[in-house]
Amino acid sequence: MADEIDEIRARVNIVDLVSQSVLLKKTGNRYQGLCPFHQDRNPSFSVTPETGRYKCWSCGETGDVFNWVMKTRNVEFVEALQVLAELAGVVLKTQNPKERTVRMNQRSAMAEALAFFQEQLPQHKEAVEYCASRSLAKDILEKWEIGYAPDGGEALTARLRKKGFKLADCKTLFLVDGSETQGYYDKFRRRLMFPIRDEKGDLVAFGGRIIGDGQPKYINSSDTPLYKKSKVLYAMNVAKEAMRTEREAVLVEGYLDVIACHCAGVNTAFASLGTSLTQDHAKLLRRWCDAVTVLYDSDTAGQKAAERATEILSAEGLRVRIASVPEGKDPDTLLKAAGPEAVKLAAKSSLTPLEYRVQLLKKEYSYADDEFWKLAVAAIAGEIDELQRARFIDNLAPAYPKIRDAAHARTALREQVDRARRATPEYAVINATGPRPSRPVNLSLSLKAAEVVVFGAVLDAQFRTEIWPFLQDDAHFLTPNGRRLAAELVKSFPDGPPAGAARQWLPETHKGAQELLAAVEQDERTMGLSKTIITDATAYLKRKLDERIVQNLKEEQGEGRLQEIMSKLQPHKL
Repeated sequence: MADEIDEIRARVNIVDLVSQSVLLKKTGNRYQGLCPFHQDRNPSFSVTPETGRYKCWSCGETGDVFNWVMKTRNVEFVEALQVLAELAGVVLKTQNPKERTVRMNQRSAMAEALAFFQEQLPQHKEAVEYCASRSLAKDILEKWEIGYAPDGGEALTARLRKKGFKLADCKTLFLVDGSETQGYYDKFRRRLMFPIRDEKGDLVAFGGRIIGDGQPKYINSSDTPLYKKSKVLYAMNVAKEAMRTEREAVLVEGYLDVIACHCAGVNTAFASLGTSLTQDHAKLLRRWCDAVTVLYDSDTAGQKAAERATEILSAEGLRVRIASVPEGKDPDTLLKAAGPEAVKLAAKSSLTPLEYRVQLLKKEYSYADDEFWKLAVAAIAGEIDELQRARFIDNLAPAYPKIRDAAHARTALREQVDRARRATPEYAVINATGPRPSRPVNLSLSLKAAEVVVFGAVLDAQFRTEIWPFLQDDAHFLTPNGRRLAAELVKSFPDGPPAGAARQWLPETHKGAQELLAAVEQDERTMGLSKTIITDATAYLKRKLDERIVQNLKEEQGEGRLQEIMSKLQPHKL
């Protein structure tokens, strides 16, 4: 393996490789250009052919051809090795020449099937009429490579046999069915055909929708030597670049929903394929984006599917929001009925999972129903974001039955939520490892969510000056690390925050604070900060400080004395 890696490094010219996506200019024995890994205004990115390495002197990204492929294509080392081996013409020892020939034949058979399906579509009236009824114009059919499998029974089989493909091998690819003794026949018949490509763009499977009456409505390729449905997402090859730019994606239910979204300008849309979303799907998405909006039908089945998808995506550390199309619609029918803007609005009008759950409860129950409060408490208790829990307790408290005083209602509701949280088996895990137990623990998890938001604002030049005065009183912070970091920043910079990367402000003697700031910068809770989120965080911390002050007074002065003090502090009427 080491010899193969060295041979690939020797054969692949790093300047040629990088030049495919970065404009490089030769300067001495190096090549320079704008760094692709951060917003670079001055050429700080350098490639040295003698060493076969690149380095950005601003953001610090560095590596060789393998690092380059892994970073720019969002793949693991094994995949980068395969990509570069093909580019360099190196046959890996793990690749048996015979197996490589088999794989090439499999890909050729798939390509032949795709060509056949595309040729058939314009030749069959019912297929043409169906496409017209679904507003699938010629340019859409071409872009998405849509074809048609005729109802003859052996048309594709005859084509593959004529081209010299072994039908037994084609059966493993889910193109034909049958046997040598009983004969082979087409797997897909009288169906609109959607080719399925993996994120690299390789054709790996097909999905077919019945035209006219018949069941099942959809047939998708089962797992084959080229295809593992638990690891492939429809349209990832088309959507991944938009995902990488926007750092978010939209999950819909089917092929035509994906196509409708892309036609409407929602270019990050994708779908799972004949199966529920899996952990492998979530891992794949994590390479390309940080957040996913689930845009499913608003019926009961769609609601349940959205809940399941939310659990899987959240467990992988992705931020999730849930959107719904109007009752009785899906993105495809919504596009036809109301146009592209309606689809965009549906994708943008999303809710957090907790907002979504509470909204469903409000539709089903009234505030007078005990079942509403039982389920609402369970939903709030299951929310790992402390700020979200506090916000929903505050919002629902005025409607809490039998308690008119809002403050008392808020306290009662909070106690119910806390009891529910302590009763769950996951409570200890969440409190030990933070909101992403499936991912490595980082230092920022020693901070409360509101503290992470505040320090995230410090790291963001857009909010830094505005948030700085809040740091002046370290009593605002709930955790020892939060108080120490706030005090250290204020002490080090009494005249306000300097310019530059905040995590690099503090000298080496403040290494602990440096590491904590770096962890905050990587924390997903700092992504997508806004004035509203920051205001909620500071308001929450201020309220917590007030509660601690009141509690201290109560302990020092007693309940009666505290009421007397509070009455004197009431504002005078003008």
